[in-house]
Amino acid sequence: MRVVSFSVPAWFPPRGGEEVWGEAQLTEQESAVFLCLATGASNAELAGELQLSVSTVKFHVHNIRAKLGGISRLQACLLAALAREGTRPSGPSGGGAAAVPR
Repeated sequence: MRVVSFSVPAWFPPRGGEEVWGEAQLTEQESAVFLCLATGASNAELAGELQLSVSTVKFHVHNIRAKLGGISRLQACLLAALAREGTRPSGPSGGGAAAVPR
């Protein structure tokens, strides 16, 4: 099993006044689910896109949120959007956020 490292930006507000995050270790499948969260899709839509069962997607989303400090799904979607942006080549506007390699 391949593990993917994701760094939460230092400016991202921690939940409940906790300390700054650091790094989360996501499995390859969690990483795929995480990056798809950026679309705001439902668990059923994610399951269809990734060819997984809805219960598997729910399991991965739960683990992702826990590994990222117990954040909300909305916060996970925001971080996923930042990660997806970071996986694209930098344009004229400059660099992106921390990236999760595919």
